[in-house]
Amino acid sequence: MVRGIDFSPIDANVMADPYPYYEALRRGPSVTYLPDDDLWVVPGFADVWQIARTPESFSSKALRALGIGAISARTGTRPDIRELDARAPQSLIASDPPDHTHLRRLVSRPFTPRAIGTLTGEIRSIAEHVVGDLIAAGERGEADLVHQVAFPLPVLVIAAALGIPAEMRDDFKRWSNALVGRLDGQPLSQEATADLGEMITYFGQVVAERTANPGDDLISWIIDGSAASGEPLAPRDLVSFCTLLLIAGNETTTNLLGNAYNAFFQHPDQFESIRAGADLGPVVEEVLRYDSSIQGILRLANEDVTIGDVTVPRDAVVMILFGSANRDERRWPDGHRFDISREPLDHLGFGSGIHLCLGAHLARLETVTAIDVLRTRLAHIEPRSEPTRFASSILRGFTSMPVQVTPA
Repeated sequence: MVRGIDFSPIDANVMADPYPYYEALRRGPSVTYLPDDDLWVVPGFADVWQIARTPESFSSKALRALGIGAISARTGTRPDIRELDARAPQSLIASDPPDHTHLRRLVSRPFTPRAIGTLTGEIRSIAEHVVGDLIAAGERGEADLVHQVAFPLPVLVIAAALGIPAEMRDDFKRWSNALVGRLDGQPLSQEATADLGEMITYFGQVVAERTANPGDDLISWIIDGSAASGEPLAPRDLVSFCTLLLIAGNETTTNLLGNAYNAFFQHPDQFESIRAGADLGPVVEEVLRYDSSIQGILRLANEDVTIGDVTVPRDAVVMILFGSANRDERRWPDGHRFDISREPLDHLGFGSGIHLCLGAHLARLETVTAIDVLRTRLAHIEPRSEPTRFASSILRGFTSMPVQVTPA
């Protein structure tokens, strides 16, 4: 209970609009313990920033338990997370140094700003194509910014990078949805379990094929780099990389674009400035701060740690709330206000520290390009009906955003 407000990150009302709850949490202690969820939540910018940059005290191994009760004790008995290591494949997002350092080195080069910059032309071409689909759907009265632009754009880009047929984008979406459910620690439905099994089988076949016959794609590059390092990754670890790239290359941009246009529609004066040619770099950074695509992440306390006026015990599962930190009034004056002139370069919209989102540069380029193409090719865009958000305590975005468009 926080000042009369019941808070749980998996509550439907919280997932629909978490920000009033975050504000209440920030008025309370540095850390709030949620007994029903057996979870410690951290809402303030300075504390979240510090924890994200202290992997020696706050381990990412909490993520090893995802899908089997990591977030909510209500889903059943939580397993001993430290005992999961031998059973779980190596994963960049759920590992600590020195394993994380080795894994990150294997995959980071294709995601540097210079490497991503070489994709500018291809991303622009794909953006032109999907915006064309949006315009065509608008002529039928079926335009949906998520369905025609925000979802297909990053999927087509990451499919090309992985050397996977673009026709599989619907499969990518099903698999990605199942992964998002796992991120929330939700009990897996029979359908989601089947989707994840299908995904693992598919990527297992791809890894086997690329190991035998390397191509000019990201998966082959990771396999070759792993072998050349002298510490080749096992096939299951390579499959884990593929699933991470699916998330990094899909959900991040889809959610960022949807959150951007939701903010634009709610702030028409600022949207006019954007349409008139405002620099899109600061605009995207403010969207990331104002309505973070990544709302929070789990960490495991390696020792008793004092945060502000609260001591978190060893083996506690801690949720650091990026979405709350990005509106902390002590860091962001009027943090609840959307302001494209703010230029919040140290926001936590992509996390921070060694686990800064691998796809951050790619998501920025895709989003800036998509907004630029949309403002160039459309004379007008406005909501046609209410958008639909998906329910997640970790990620924040939309499944649908019906719009009415007028071509330029």
